Amino acid sequence: MRLHRLTRPGLMRLLIVLLISALVTPQAWAWYHLWTAQQALAQYHPEEAREPLIKCQRVWRNRPSIHLLAARAAWQDGDLLTALDQLRIAQRLSNGANDETAFEWALIQAAGGNFPEVEEYLQKRADQSAELAPLVWEALIEGYLRVYRNPDAMACVTLWLRKQPENIRALELRGKIFVNGKGLVRGADDYRKVLALDPTRKRTRWNLITCLLNLGSYDEAIEHLELFARESPDNPDVQARLARCYLMTQRTMQAQQLLDAALEKNPNHGFCLRIRGQLALAQKDPEQAEQYLRRAAGLLPEDYQTQWLLFEALRQQGKLEEAKLQQAKADELKDRIERIGELQSRKLAEQPLDPALHYEMGLLMWQSGQLDAGEQWMLRALTLNPDHQLTHAALAEHYERQGNKALAEQHRKRANQ
Repeated sequence: MRLHRLTRPGLMRLLIVLLISALVTPQAWAWYHLWTAQQALAQYHPEEAREPLIKCQRVWRNRPSIHLLAARAAWQDGDLLTALDQLRIAQRLSNGANDETAFEWALIQAAGGNFPEVEEYLQKRADQSAELAPLVWEALIEGYLRVYRNPDAMACVTLWLRKQPENIRALELRGKIFVNGKGLVRGADDYRKVLALDPTRKRTRWNLITCLLNLGSYDEAIEHLELFARESPDNPDVQARLARCYLMTQRTMQAQQLLDAALEKNPNHGFCLRIRGQLALAQKDPEQAEQYLRRAAGLLPEDYQTQWLLFEALRQQGKLEEAKLQQAKADELKDRIERIGELQSRKLAEQPLDPALHYEMGLLMWQSGQLDAGEQWMLRALTLNPDHQLTHAALAEHYERQGNKALAEQHRKRANQ
């Protein structure tokens, strides 16, 4: 009714105001989410930048810069496939590749451990631009870690920390390098430094917990796990690790209550079952332990501790034949894990360009049930030596099992040349 009382000029002004609001409000909304994403990336929280960037794309879907930023957030968050998808969109919107998209492509390749085409180029970019250098170092270090080139990763992070001694991401990555090289104590020290600078970094806290558990520092681990438990009281991964700490610090009743509650809601959680079996062994009940550990062993076939505990439960019951078979299985798994550890911490670091080591790592990954990872290691071996016959033969068998007869035949031919 009131609209009818407006004069024609008044009605026009109202329509203009409404039109401006309709146009400006989405833009302001998008700017806010872009600012949020930029702040998250500046603080090395790429996981917090990704959702705001998706919201930006609803308004600015045709802006290459938004897709480039989304690509960066994705690879920094470890999601290389999404990063490449976002980069392709940016290239299409830019009518082809340009310097910005080429740089981002190189960063993604480096973060994925694909160095032959980009390593020298990125090192030059870092030398030429102090502003871009930390971004380059981050991508290179991530890639070096992915293919266990620990000395190269350490040289890169040392340079970074020389220039920015309290850079959170550099300290975090140095912690990962130490852990990769079996330097758990020094890795834990770096993770503590990061959390002192930014207590909100959940991944760093989880990495620190893993270090502390492997070091046997259960009391300190409890402090961090209880923080997670308050935020996610029904998370079985947290409950299992917290129960383990309670068990190892003689808080048996707390461990049992926590595990029983977790298993009631998550009856097929392998790690909860393992710790519950370990608790039963501690309570001198190997029969009950066997029940939990058999289920855990089926769910965690590559977990040495689970397989060894099942052997122990069988041995304590006098089931000697079964125990002997289980011990052999556990020992075989232990040997494979130790060889993988040796390749990761020493051999690949010493000889990063040896295709035979990449081939062996591929085989070990396949034996561990990690088919995609094994395939990637085999393909890297061929990048280093396209004529590596053992790798071609292994890939031929792999693709044959996968039902890809065309690829299997290609590699079979190369294997027989």
